[in-house]
Amino acid sequence: MAESSNTKKPITRTISGLPDLFDSRSRGDGSYNKYFTPLLRRSKSLNYYEPSVEQVKTHGKTRREKGVEIAALKPKDWKKVSVKHRKKFERLSEVWENAESNTELITIINDNGVCFKDEFSIGSGSYGTEVYVCLGSDGMERAIKRLPKVLCNLLKNERDILTSSNAVESPRVVYYCFYDDTSSPDFGYLILNLYEKNLEEFVKEEGETITESRARKMIRQVLEGLKALHAREPRILHRDLKPTNILVDVNGDLVLSDFGIGRFFSEQGATTYCTNGERGSKGWLAYECIDWDGLCSDEVRNPSDGIQLKWKEKSDIQVAGMLAFYIFTKGKHPFGPQLHRMINLHDGNPVGLSKLSDPVVKDLLSQMLAQEIDERPYAEQALKHPYFLSSEEQMKFLEAVGNEPEIKSFKGDPNCAVSGELDNRDLSKPRSSLLPNDWKAVIDPDDLDTFCAGGHTPPSSFDGSRYTHCLRFIRNVRQHWGDKRPPPQLKAMGKATSLDEYFLQLFPTLPLVVHQIIRKHPDWKTRPSLKEFFPVINRRAGPDSD
Repeated sequence: MAESSNTKKPITRTISGLPDLFDSRSRGDGSYNKYFTPLLRRSKSLNYYEPSVEQVKTHGKTRREKGVEIAALKPKDWKKVSVKHRKKFERLSEVWENAESNTELITIINDNGVCFKDEFSIGSGSYGTEVYVCLGSDGMERAIKRLPKVLCNLLKNERDILTSSNAVESPRVVYYCFYDDTSSPDFGYLILNLYEKNLEEFVKEEGETITESRARKMIRQVLEGLKALHAREPRILHRDLKPTNILVDVNGDLVLSDFGIGRFFSEQGATTYCTNGERGSKGWLAYECIDWDGLCSDEVRNPSDGIQLKWKEKSDIQVAGMLAFYIFTKGKHPFGPQLHRMINLHDGNPVGLSKLSDPVVKDLLSQMLAQEIDERPYAEQALKHPYFLSSEEQMKFLEAVGNEPEIKSFKGDPNCAVSGELDNRDLSKPRSSLLPNDWKAVIDPDDLDTFCAGGHTPPSSFDGSRYTHCLRFIRNVRQHWGDKRPPPQLKAMGKATSLDEYFLQLFPTLPLVVHQIIRKHPDWKTRPSLKEFFPVINRRAGPDSD
């Protein structure tokens, strides 16, 4: 029995020489049935539900024409950078090579080729987000983020943030390439520079390579990213910092990413962004951004009872402190394991800090993790903490303090709180345990004589119990010996290669202790010689955001 011309089954053979017949169905002139019905009667194996590559036209072009066009966009000079994703790109290149015969596999978005198959996926996230590798016709390796069309407002928000001058001009923020919400009826796309992995993956795979100096660099880069967002108008809140939202490039450098719920402050000078619900990820939210009443109460809240949570830029700082601890400890959380984390955060108890042996990083993180938002530093201030200062910068700081009139005087100023604390004049308060009681005893006697030789102040003039004298001594050495070539021959030089390193080898925590004392006295922080070490941040107050 002959099959009806309306039967729909997949084509099993290609019919050549009839390039325009499939269009005749839409013309309604009968040519379609005139040519094909006799053919179908002669062969039951020939069906015509899906047209052949040669015959189908899409957007005015046949599939083959479209395939040729896609194949032509394949880069001739692929700039190979990624190590982790190299095989995915090699496979993508193979698929692209065959695009002429199979146009369904490669999608072109702004001259970037991508295949939305699982084998090309490099990540997923909230709200149905999927991330794939893609290759530009310019040969650049990139990543494309895909999100359901109904949630494109998140991609648009991210695009707006990433195209702001704060983000564009910072190497510590993910680099934006292109946004598209017209190519697909189902999805929106955001094309970004490709990075090797996120911080969580990096710590799991390469945690043992994170030395103390590398951890310092990584933590600095997180804060540099926040400084770029926070420090100038239009200022931006990230609001979703966590290890999976920090990306690591092939050189090991960090960038901030995933700004879907980030926000601009609504007005210039505004300091607060208010929301009626939590945003972000549990365990990586600042204390003030958590609905504690809802979390701790066993009562069902009336939907009409609104809540208001206030975000400030220092909310990002507390979470950056969590990330810094995560980096420094190779994967741990400062508020403990997940089971106890929220309780410790609620109680302002960063239990992990007690396990840190380095007092300098411990001091920095204790500030960043403070429950009271006003006790946390701004990003600019955190970056001036002694933890981030070079040997030269730390000694320059000590010299600057030693040059202040109250410190230069051998007699000391009895009314100066700073010199009083340095010299431990109030015996009811113990000296900082980070400093030796007698600083002179730490310096080799021969070295002490060498430093004082030819000067007007013999070693006997310095009191080893007074750290104002220690700072004056360091100030004298830096000013009178710093430019001498060759440098003095010192017995206790050890591994030090400069005078700055020599003194920090003897007094590694002195810059920290002096910093702790000075930062308690606002009038000292604004002195001309010291203000570079204590940035004064004055965000102009403005109305809260809705």
